[in-house]
Amino acid sequence: MDFWNDGEYVNGCIAGAKSYLHINANGDIEPCAFIHYSDSNIRGKTLLEAFQSPLFMEYYHAQPFNKNHLRPCPLLDNNGALADMVHHTRAASTDMTEKEDVDQLCYKCREAARQWQPVADRLWNTSHPQ
Repeated sequence: MDFWNDGEYVNGCIAGAKSYLHINANGDIEPCAFIHYSDSNIRGKTLLEAFQSPLFMEYYHAQPFNKNHLRPCPLLDNNGALADMVHHTRAASTDMTEKEDVDQLCYKCREAARQWQPVADRLWNTSHPQ
């Protein structure tokens, strides 16, 4: 499965236990291998408890992050969506090399998301006319 390019075929983002999650070497249960924020650790919770944690429930309620499944990612395609979930749930950075503020991370992705949106929208609207 190709995370970004399969959004159209899997109805958006697969992360957040929709179809996928990531457990890092420290046992932190992350919504995605590319999203290094967590509110659960496998040493302290079962997977079912992690699925019911605030962060995973935010993913559950927010998905799909928009109607265009060519822009499924809450970090790369929907600027601010990840930050909102992290702030709302008080999830912590799990980056093992450098803890990164979620707002700074989202800011780094903002320009790429802005440039991709019109292209993705044109492609989506062509293949999925209303």
